[in-house]
Amino acid sequence: MTQKKVGVRQHTSYSLEEKLVVVKYAQENGRNAAAKHFNLDVPMVGRWIKQSSSWEEKNKKKKRAGTPGRKAFYPEAEKFLYNWIIEQRKKGFAVNYISMRLQMCKILKEPVIQALYPAGEYEFQGNLSWINSFMKRFGLSLRRRTKISQKLPEDIEQKLDEF
Repeated sequence: MTQKKVGVRQHTSYSLEEKLVVVKYAQENGRNAAAKHFNLDVPMVGRWIKQSSSWEEKNKKKKRAGTPGRKAFYPEAEKFLYNWIIEQRKKGFAVNYISMRLQMCKILKEPVIQALYPAGEYEFQGNLSWINSFMKRFGLSLRRRTKISQKLPEDIEQKLDEF
């Protein structure tokens, strides 16, 4: 007696764009033709056609303008801080979380910034989540010096020969 092998199907995931292409083809040429053309099951194509109206609604809700995350409370002051960080890096100085926070406090005390954000000096907390969000907004990362080179003495060849 021979045993009949059960066909094992492999689960395939389809992107929303791929599904929309199949649905559009099915609406123009029919469900069976779409299933045959894209080598899919007819019931699956039918489910996709039914679900396609809700996909469009979900897509409209998902689209947001701008970058994800919380908006800056002090955008003008953060621009000053960003410029300060770039200057420090050009000079070869290390910039860490503490120095960034202290500099932001100094910036918020300046008269120009005080005019924009009168209570900013007192409300600013400068916690770790603010620093991380700030760095994400401006595409920064904390850098670490990986190589500190030493200058070799001028009479290196003579010392090598003596050694």
